[in-house]
Amino acid sequence: MIFNFSAARPWLLLASFALGISALLAILLVLSRAPHVQEIFGLKSLFHTILVLHVNFAVLVWLLSFIGFIWVGCTQNINRYFHGTAFILCVLGAFFMLFSPLMGDAKPMMSNYVPVIDSPVFFVGLCVFSLAISMLAWPVLREHTWGIIKASALMWFVALLVFIYHFIELKRSEPTLFFEHLFWGGGHVLQFIYILVLWLVWRWPNRKPFKGQLTIAVILMLLALSFILFLDPNGFNSRKAYTFLMQGGMLALLVPMLRWWYKGGGKNSIKSLRLSLFSSVLLILLGVIIGLLIRDDSVIVTAHYHATNAAITVAFMGLSYFFIEKFSAKNLSLKGVKFQIMLYTSGMILYVLGMAGSGWLGVQRKTAMILEDNSLERISMGVMGIGGALSIVATLMFVGFIFYAFLQQNRIEKLK
Repeated sequence: MIFNFSAARPWLLLASFALGISALLAILLVLSRAPHVQEIFGLKSLFHTILVLHVNFAVLVWLLSFIGFIWVGCTQNINRYFHGTAFILCVLGAFFMLFSPLMGDAKPMMSNYVPVIDSPVFFVGLCVFSLAISMLAWPVLREHTWGIIKASALMWFVALLVFIYHFIELKRSEPTLFFEHLFWGGGHVLQFIYILVLWLVWRWPNRKPFKGQLTIAVILMLLALSFILFLDPNGFNSRKAYTFLMQGGMLALLVPMLRWWYKGGGKNSIKSLRLSLFSSVLLILLGVIIGLLIRDDSVIVTAHYHATNAAITVAFMGLSYFFIEKFSAKNLSLKGVKFQIMLYTSGMILYVLGMAGSGWLGVQRKTAMILEDNSLERISMGVMGIGGALSIVATLMFVGFIFYAFLQQNRIEKLK
């Protein structure tokens, strides 16, 4: 597989920067949930604003920028001015979102999938960022033959159409409900993009899909589009339809992936990717198991999507190291890379298990609630805090490794 690393490199840097920002914001979130700390530092009033920014940078900006890195690297005929404009817009969009709480009265809205700051600056940033990702996805559709990469780009436009249609049709009488419905359908479709690209990373550099896999992807796209045509986005049936679509679609996409792993597919992967691949599979399985335990809107829901998001993240980390090793003049320490992957994985496992335990015991999500007794809830929250701290350190290590490698590369290039 030909990969244009020099053209794609800025997107890896942007993705790593976004992940680093999300880790710094996560420090504040962990502190805001730690016993007594939220009172000392006064974090409780800022909890929801920090949470909105953390989710957007840990999911939207990090994952979609990294997917942009793959799209650009695998697409040979992108006009450099077009590509450069997309990158600048992406940076500007992320900048506007990050600093929107500082610009006027900005109220956080805890909508699922894409929580928002109810501020014109934030929405300008979100729209500009989405435009930039669309500019990357369009050449993918034009150049690539039908396969996983093209399917992921097409899925992006399906998600975008769902967002746009819901924005036009939804009632705006109550802001919280409006944003929740606005991002519900398209947010579910976005998950399919992440899983398709995760499957590509697991089998890198093999782009060939399994038999029937792309048929499943097309069916999911058609169903997502049919819902906006035949179901009222303001109604309960639309919300339920997208929920069932994600549940069934994820199962249909994940089963062949896990079956491939069970049959020893990972043994044929690139050697330097095997540790991150194993970690990714382990976290995906943990996310699936926790998802089966969901009964209400407690932090067990958060534990579920943190496990699946971490599975994608650790796979992307492993692929980043592979490219650094292959294309950079300054290779990273193999021991340091392995330690970082293991630290991130173990930290996320503790974090997810602690959060799942808290959810099972009734701790609600999207709050900075701290329990005041020495009960099992406090123990679970403590485990979550330890895991969160470890995963944050590991994330910052990853970001440091990536920027160190690029700085060394730039110094070598200047000396030539």
